[in-house]
Amino acid sequence: MLRKGPEQIPDSWLVLTFSFSLMLLAYFVASTLIKLSEGYSHLLTMVTNLLGIGLYTLVLLATGYIKRFVPILSAVIACGSILSLLFVAAYVMLGPFLGADLAYLLATLIIVWSIPVEGHIIARGIGQHWYTGIVIAMVVFTMQYTFQSSLAGRL
Repeated sequence: MLRKGPEQIPDSWLVLTFSFSLMLLAYFVASTLIKLSEGYSHLLTMVTNLLGIGLYTLVLLATGYIKRFVPILSAVIACGSILSLLFVAAYVMLGPFLGADLAYLLATLIIVWSIPVEGHIIARGIGQHWYTGIVIAMVVFTMQYTFQSSLAGRL
């Protein structure tokens, strides 16, 4: 519902470790349950997400809010992981009824929802308006998509 921000997350490396663990669980579940296409690589997806984490870290450095690194990245990683698990669940459950292509399209809408979620987190984290966070999240998402598209089939 976008009511809380990263300031609600404890500044704890344990929470960040839990978020990374949740991300690894999401990758394990996805790689176990989904074989999307021949050119798809779960390793590439993980590298792409690490690129996004790096870009958000650069935003924190550029805006002078690097002190909020742990709670902001904990929130971004945990929310992204939950949305990834929802993507897998939607794809697996809708696939038998709608076919793989339509199920993938509908499940991808869940991933697109990560833009306003991450935009909200980054905007609250750097003390800017929500629209600024949306623009930052859209830039990060576009860079991730471009990176993943350019390397698809190579890893």
